[in-house]
Amino acid sequence: MQLQQQQQQQQQQQHQQQHQHQQQQEGQEEEQVGGLVKLVQQQGLQQQQQQQQQREQQQQQLLLLLLLLLLLFGQ
Repeated sequence: MQLQQQQQQQQQQQHQQQHQHQQQQEGQEEEQVGGLVKLVQQQGLQQQQQQQQQREQQQQQLLLLLLLLLLLFGQ
C-alpha cells in the first residue's frame, strides 16, 4: 500500500517537472521569436531608409543635370 503511494507521488513529481520544463522551453521560444521579429522590423526600416536616400540622390543628380544643360544651352 505504502509502496503504491510512493510510486504515485513519484509519477506526479515527474509529471510536474516535465510540465515546468515545457513551460521554460516555450518561454525561451517566445523570446527568440520576439527577437527575430524585432530584427526583421529593423531590417525593413533600414531598407526603407536606404531606398529613400537613393531616391533623394537620384533627384539631386537629375537637378544637377538639368542645371548643367540649362547652363550649356543658355549661352
